[in-house]
Amino acid sequence: MTKRLSGTQKQQILEMLKLGASRHVIADKLGVTPGQVSAVAAHLTMGTYTRPPEPAPGAGSSQFSPASREAKAPGLPPSIPPASGIFVGLDTSDETPVYWNPASEEGSANPHVLILGESGYGKTYATSCLLAELANSNVPSVIFDYGQGFSPETLDPVFRDQARPVHFELSRDGIAINPLEIFPVDIHGPATVAQRIADTFARVYPRIGVQQHAAIRRAVLEVLADSGIKQHDRATWGARPPHFRNVERKLADLAEQPASPVRRVALAAASHISTLFVFDTFRSTGRKLSWNDLIGPQEAHTWILQLGGLESSVERTVTEFLLWNLIRFVEARGPGKLRCFVVLDEAHKMSFSPGSPVEKLLREGRKFGLGLILASQQPEDFSPVAFANTATKIVFQVSDERGVISRKLSRKTKNREIGLAAADVITKLPRGSAYVVTENAGRIVTISSFEQRLARWSRPELRQFALSRTKEAQEDA
Repeated sequence: MTKRLSGTQKQQILEMLKLGASRHVIADKLGVTPGQVSAVAAHLTMGTYTRPPEPAPGAGSSQFSPASREAKAPGLPPSIPPASGIFVGLDTSDETPVYWNPASEEGSANPHVLILGESGYGKTYATSCLLAELANSNVPSVIFDYGQGFSPETLDPVFRDQARPVHFELSRDGIAINPLEIFPVDIHGPATVAQRIADTFARVYPRIGVQQHAAIRRAVLEVLADSGIKQHDRATWGARPPHFRNVERKLADLAEQPASPVRRVALAAASHISTLFVFDTFRSTGRKLSWNDLIGPQEAHTWILQLGGLESSVERTVTEFLLWNLIRFVEARGPGKLRCFVVLDEAHKMSFSPGSPVEKLLREGRKFGLGLILASQQPEDFSPVAFANTATKIVFQVSDERGVISRKLSRKTKNREIGLAAADVITKLPRGSAYVVTENAGRIVTISSFEQRLARWSRPELRQFALSRTKEAQEDA
């Protein structure tokens, strides 16, 4: 029979809940059941507990007691079990730390984050802080940088030291990834690849019609067949794919055949996608990039893929092809724990339409260990799927005249009185402060600076957590 909770245990549970620890971590730490933790959490939500109960007379103080918390340096979060999550900042109401848990032990929440706010209020800085925290937990990230917010010249020195960024200048150096590659999970081989390439071009170039889409698909299939990769011969699918530029050449060949019924369609399709081949970003002489080097068992890094300098349509096309390459890579490895975060710092540049790689990441990324961090300035930049499939939202100051954002936020918060007040809050937030919704609770949070995080990162229990992450990655590999 389960023993009743003592006053000391209730106090410790309340303190740990406030610090963001999950119910399983609390149960293991205190020797109680997850159900008892849930019961205390329910009382806390309903307001039954207006303040933590006093410890029993003579009870010793723990690292979660008020006395020990006050002993910590001001402005720094108390020492907590690392499994409670990634530190975001301090709640402005009582200066307690707020955490984001991308690897929820209960498995109910997805790891994705949506960051929204006007320019200059802290989106990129907050993203950098989260990425540095992830790196300290040995979780790697790959950033698609369009606006040079993550260029070597603009990065905070603390971020460089903690995240160990590796820069890829795609506009200058190109990249040695081939969109024609067939992965083991491409069930229909060449047909899957041809459809993926044609769909990507159609999303980036909306004027591509049904016939031009078909012409691109045909060109891809013929290019693969010309190199010996046959649609109906699975034994050929593992052969080295031909150069991606051959797709452009094949369309040109089709356009030059006077008797061809697709001559004009092929010519129009070639003209739409020609810009990508002018920049020649995908080439065998480009920068070598292996996802296994990012997601493998070694110490985590942060990769920054810099696309500044490319024409806008080329930026989107390159990003889509790279995302598909990453998605297929992790799918081939099978379902797994959190492996990597993908960061789109200017998410408005990407398509969220059905069938796009971003939508696939939002819906299915968690299953294969991929998290997504999306940042942009306006709510219109995100699809309903993005709002519905990001368990954590960080909203800096933003206009919300019609209350669209606040209504979406209030639907996700259990403290609805705060959620309903979000319309007034988010339009007046000072720089560096954000309305944060995570684990269905909304709070106004001051994003802690890199300097305030340094002391926390030096704690031995967090280093031990990073070592455990490395062990998990080695077992997954």
